[in-house]
Amino acid sequence: MPWEPGKSGNPSGYNGPRDRARRAVFERIQALKHADALETLSTLQNDPNTEPALRVAAASALAPYCHPKMQSIPTPRFIDLQLDVPGFTHVSDAENFLAKIALLCARGHLDIQSAQELSALVKAWIDTQYAKDELQFKINPPETRDSTIRIEGGLPQLPGTSIVMPTIDGKPVTNGHALAAPTDAVPAIEAAPKAQDPEPPPQDPEL
Repeated sequence: MPWEPGKSGNPSGYNGPRDRARRAVFERIQALKHADALETLSTLQNDPNTEPALRVAAASALAPYCHPKMQSIPTPRFIDLQLDVPGFTHVSDAENFLAKIALLCARGHLDIQSAQELSALVKAWIDTQYAKDELQFKINPPETRDSTIRIEGGLPQLPGTSIVMPTIDGKPVTNGHALAAPTDAVPAIEAAPKAQDPEPPPQDPEL
């Protein structure tokens, strides 16, 4: 269930054991008719007869309730050199401005500290744009993105590298076993018949 703008998700506030114990302690203190702790601190720090160390401690404890703590405010700094800062609509605009800052710093027209601070601001804007693009890339489902890879240009076709695949009945052949065995360009030479061994001469029976 989404919460409506300007309304808290827990309008009744926290009502756990710690809150109930704190309320019980406050009720017991009120029943004792004791002065509030801030009143005691104010009385001590305002009494001139109280020891100075005790008055300073009471004032230090009471000061945060009367004067909220404030951090030191840095002194505004301005760049003496007037720069033409374009409105960044693309990351390339910011990158071109970064190159301009580096060029002004190298030529001595802009001090290094100012150049570093300006570059940090511009880089923060660039990082924000990259983060937004990355988030948008993750949100869009893959089927809605154009995933076609196009390769254009390159070297011209080299001579002698054109490969024409064989076809059977107008269809390309992907299995080499479907092709007939190639015929021999030179017919095979028939081997000469093997000569028979000569018959041994007849033997003389008288020997």
